[in-house]
Amino acid sequence: MTRFQVRRKLKKACSGAPLTRFHLRKKLSIATVVFCSTTGAVFLGLGVSSAQAFTISNGSLTVDIRNDNGAINSLLFGGSEFYREGTYVSDFGFQAGTGTSTFVLNSAYGGGQSVSVTNSSGLVGVTGTYTGGGSNINFRRTYSIVPGLNVLRVATDFINNGADTTLSYFDTFDPDQGIDKGRDFETSNDVSTLATGAGTAKVGQASESGGLTVVMGSLDPNVTVGSGDPFQIADGSALNNFFSSPVDGNGTFADQGTHVGLRTLLAAGSSRTFVYDQAFGETAAAARAQFVSANGSEPVPEPLTILGSLAAGGIGAALRRKYKQQQKDTAKV
Repeated sequence: MTRFQVRRKLKKACSGAPLTRFHLRKKLSIATVVFCSTTGAVFLGLGVSSAQAFTISNGSLTVDIRNDNGAINSLLFGGSEFYREGTYVSDFGFQAGTGTSTFVLNSAYGGGQSVSVTNSSGLVGVTGTYTGGGSNINFRRTYSIVPGLNVLRVATDFINNGADTTLSYFDTFDPDQGIDKGRDFETSNDVSTLATGAGTAKVGQASESGGLTVVMGSLDPNVTVGSGDPFQIADGSALNNFFSSPVDGNGTFADQGTHVGLRTLLAAGSSRTFVYDQAFGETAAAARAQFVSANGSEPVPEPLTILGSLAAGGIGAALRRKYKQQQKDTAKV
């Protein structure tokens, strides 16, 4: 929350205007306590420290990724912050099947699944092992900006070193890009399909009242996309509801979230890649055009292709060495 936004809220309160729902439910992100003598209103701002982050940028689109848990810390496009406003929601997480006790969330506030985060040549990699419910799934999540476009690509490799597991993997966001334009938290939320040169994608869309838009989704036939509810996926029950009944807001203007997920069976010893894109534009049409351009006539590059054969070999070898070492350690017990 910028100082301008804080002053704006205080001015409204002191003018005697009624507080709307979003004023009450959104937290101020700088530490401040203010008493308004006119109305007796007291504002308490809850301070949130900025995380150390790795940055990737093309000049128009700038993304900061936390270096402690791999979540998106900040995303700027068109002069606006998209996610680090009010209550920050730019999280990802895991769950084993529908088991809510295995839910883990790497949030914009920190914490969650233990990972290591690296930055090299415009790529940020997030590596770890998910073990919820007795599973043993190595993963590498790679952030990159598609060359020449305002599109953030998130590609994740999974290797299942354990028994057959139904993996529930997701990203959850609350787009608030209207705030830095002097508008409110609400967005018009919708789910649709987009025809691209590489196939049909399912996408969620969130547009603020002035047109600034994010479109996110995937060509993966097993992707689940929701936009318009819930505000965020914060626990296992909300995750199960998302996969069983994803919401299409049909253009409803509300302060709600946009989410992308994959629920799939990973057989023992198998590997899989999941890729989704976030495309940005000053209008909904521009954002959709960016998404289509990023998924042209050639197949969407898998993260192994993006990283290059040498780097890919190193990643794959590292994951497999870790697995073999785990087997050796087990044998010694």
